[in-house]
Amino acid sequence: MINLRIFYKNPFADLRVSYANKRLASEAHIGKLKAQNTNHQYDDMYAATVEKHGAYFGEISGITMKIGVQKSQTGFVNKIIADFKKRTSRLNSYFISTKLKGKPLYFTFFPKGVMAFTRKTNKGNIESNIGVLVMAITAHTAEAGGDSVLAEYLLFQTNYSDARKLQSKNKGQTTGGRTNRNTAEKEWADQMYSNLLLLAHEYRNQPKKMSLFFTQQYLRPQKHAAHDHRGFLGGMITRMGTGDPEMHVNIHVIDANIADAYSKATGKYRTKKLPIGFCKVRYSKPGMFTQEIMVDIKDAGTTIQNVEMQLELFLPEQ
Repeated sequence: MINLRIFYKNPFADLRVSYANKRLASEAHIGKLKAQNTNHQYDDMYAATVEKHGAYFGEISGITMKIGVQKSQTGFVNKIIADFKKRTSRLNSYFISTKLKGKPLYFTFFPKGVMAFTRKTNKGNIESNIGVLVMAITAHTAEAGGDSVLAEYLLFQTNYSDARKLQSKNKGQTTGGRTNRNTAEKEWADQMYSNLLLLAHEYRNQPKKMSLFFTQQYLRPQKHAAHDHRGFLGGMITRMGTGDPEMHVNIHVIDANIADAYSKATGKYRTKKLPIGFCKVRYSKPGMFTQEIMVDIKDAGTTIQNVEMQLELFLPEQ
């Protein structure tokens, strides 16, 4: 009998696979998914995977991949615009068939003429054009064809807004940085696992097809690896100008749930284990300027971040 438990174990959450290899596997998957998305059938899956990848891994390393992500997001936006134009042309045809065209109510829908909502719709005016039609259809739902038509235009409004937000967000993600790292790893692994299950169902009994979407060479666990996707932050804290060790400096990792660390008399410090990747760290001590530094925690070991603390200057009262 087949051990069914293997189907309930997320292979992307395996801690024996290094962070670097997971990143390579993720980027390869995004590239393969994009290549197979010829009819936009995987738009939602692609967008969600790019978002989860950016949240966990930060910067997309390959220039080609960066360009590909940005082009794809632009393609999603353009497709929504094209679909809106086609649907609005059909709406106009419906008004002609119901003899609404030419009557005063018709201009509630097309105050600037049909052309402004079909051929002349672009990124600069689509949001306002969708808004005009949503308002008109909401007020005159029956004349426009019923609740299903209103639902279509409300979906255009939601999809375009979401696509633009994701496009802007992913531009930032392709140039580096990420936040909420405590949950980012799990969300990425869950997204990849979801993709695997959905695609496996679509191509059931065709296991070779799965190679079109996943590169397995990066996901092989290291038998004797001690990876836990965590690392330490440490280093030396000195006083600016003198180079002397600075003790009792508070080290607070802003986006991680660990206890604060403090520098010793030698100036050295080391935090508790942190999730690997970028995190913002605050160095502070009464009478000294506070510093916030973005640090990239490496996979295992201690990432070194040395800091110079500067005394605050107190001017005498006049």
